[in-house]
Amino acid sequence: MTHLPSWPIPRASGGPHVVSIGTFDGVHLGHQYLLECALVRAAHLGLPLLVVTFEPNPAQVIRPDRFRGRLNTPAQKLDRLRAAGAREIVVVPFTEELMRESPETFLGQLVAAADPVELWVGEEFALGHNRSGDIARLTEIGIELGFALRAVARRESGGQVVSSSRIRQHVLDASPEEAERLLGYPYRISGEVIKGAQIGRTIGFPTANVVPPTDLVPVPDGIYATLATIEGGDRAMDAMTYIGTRPALNTGERLIETNILDFSGDLYGQIIHCDFLRRLRPDATFDSVDVLVKQLKRDEMNARLVLASYHNR
Repeated sequence: MTHLPSWPIPRASGGPHVVSIGTFDGVHLGHQYLLECALVRAAHLGLPLLVVTFEPNPAQVIRPDRFRGRLNTPAQKLDRLRAAGAREIVVVPFTEELMRESPETFLGQLVAAADPVELWVGEEFALGHNRSGDIARLTEIGIELGFALRAVARRESGGQVVSSSRIRQHVLDASPEEAERLLGYPYRISGEVIKGAQIGRTIGFPTANVVPPTDLVPVPDGIYATLATIEGGDRAMDAMTYIGTRPALNTGERLIETNILDFSGDLYGQIIHCDFLRRLRPDATFDSVDVLVKQLKRDEMNARLVLASYHNR
C-alpha cells in the first residue's frame, strides 16, 4: 500500500513494523541488499516491512544548483521498490520545512505512525537538519524511543562501491554498461513519442522521438545500443538510439531518437521506455546525407553485435 501523505506521516497499518528509510534514488544493488536484509529480518520477527522514502529527492531541495539529476522518476522508483519486495511504502514530501526538522522530531513522528521495532538504513545514512542524525545519533535516539538501529554496510561490485553518485557519474561519462553493473538493470529514459522532422524515415532509419527529460541524469550525446519497450507491452525490442541536436541535419533541437530494429509501425503518442546498454560513438557532423547514411549502417551493425552479446551473456 502506498501513501502520499501531508506531513506528518499518517498512521501506517496497525501494529509494530520493521522500517527502512532512504532516498533510494536508483534502487540500486546496495538498496536492494538493504531491503533484502530488512525483509529477512521482518519475516523472522513476523512483522511487516514499512519502507519510507522522500519526494522530491532531498538533494533537489537542499542543493538544487549542484543536483546532477535523478536515476529514476518517482513512479519508476516505486516500481523498483515493489520489485525489491516492498509492499508498504510511505512517500514523505521533502520540503524546506522538513529539511529544518531535527532527527528527534522526525523519528518521534515515525514512532507514532509506525511503531518501529527496528530501523534499517545504509551505513552512510543521515537524517535531520544539517545531517545531524548520523548513525551514532540515530542509535541513541533509537534507544530513547524504543527501537534498534540496524546499519547495513555499503555493497561493492567489481571493486567499486555501489552508490547513486557513482552511478550518476557513469551515466554522465557515457558508460551505461558501468551504470547497469551497479544498478542491477539498465539505465532507462522514458517519454511520449512526438512527431519530429520525419527525416529518418526518408533515409531508411525511422525513429521514435522523445524530448529529453529535465529531471533525470542526462545521457551524453551520441549513438547507443538500446532496448526499447512500448508502455503496456511486455517485449523489449533491439534498438539503436541517437541523442543530440542532429548537427548533420542542422535542426538544432536536442532529441532522443530511437530506431527500433526490424520494426515498423506508428508509435506517435505512445510512451516508449529506452534502456541504454552501450555508447557506440559520440555525436558527429557529416559532409553529406550519403555519408551520414553510411555511418548509420555501420552503427546498426555495431548495435546488433552489442545486442547479440548482451542477450547471450
